[in-house]
Amino acid sequence: MSANKLTPTRRPVPASLFGGRYTDAFLLDLEVVRAENPASHVRSLTVASSDLVGFEFSAGQDLVIGFPEGGRTLRRRYTIRRGDPTAGTVDLEFEIHRDGGVATRWAAKADIGSRLEAIGPRGVITLRPGTRPYLFVADDSAMPFAFAMLEALPPVAEATAILVSRYGPGSRPGPVSAADTRLVWVTDAEIAEAIEGLGPVRGTAAYVNGERHLVLHTVDLLIAAGVDPGDVTSKAYWRRDQPNEDRGEPSRV
Repeated sequence: MSANKLTPTRRPVPASLFGGRYTDAFLLDLEVVRAENPASHVRSLTVASSDLVGFEFSAGQDLVIGFPEGGRTLRRRYTIRRGDPTAGTVDLEFEIHRDGGVATRWAAKADIGSRLEAIGPRGVITLRPGTRPYLFVADDSAMPFAFAMLEALPPVAEATAILVSRYGPGSRPGPVSAADTRLVWVTDAEIAEAIEGLGPVRGTAAYVNGERHLVLHTVDLLIAAGVDPGDVTSKAYWRRDQPNEDRGEPSRV
């Protein structure tokens, strides 16, 4: 597929599909046009489609991608790391790890010409307007979200990202942000210390994303440190103790 010669198409999701949950999104037929590994545990894929020409999305939104598994389709959500509506392309990043799920197994083998069916854009978590300080706490699974948000900040913004990874700064290339951005790389055991070292946090807009237990624990730490609960936006991407449900979300039970 030649991404720069695509004629735009737009296919709204019919109300008869998926219980009418995705009527504000579009059906997307995607083809991989670039595949690389920016780190040993990261598979970066650029997908192209006429469905992505003129495709509008906000930083932090994602695609709901269908992966075949045992005669059925399992859906998983992946953040739009970056997109080019003119060329009709979107970049996605997949974590590659031992004992990975259906998406991990697919991404590890995906190459130029591989195809995906998806729905998007999805997600309601976007940047809050204003010039308040921003804080992002993300594990490896949520770094595409955090980096996309950081790159969308205006130059006048100040932001800190606490990045939880056993790989440290070698986890993946960092964001290219116009904002005054500070990256703090920590392990799970160092999150509390990193939050204590932030200084005054009242008025900070905080976003916490990643593994469910990490998210719950971090939100408690931030509120205890003085962040207003109404200024904390959080979302769990996965659970360490069980696979995500068929619709792509981790169980809350």
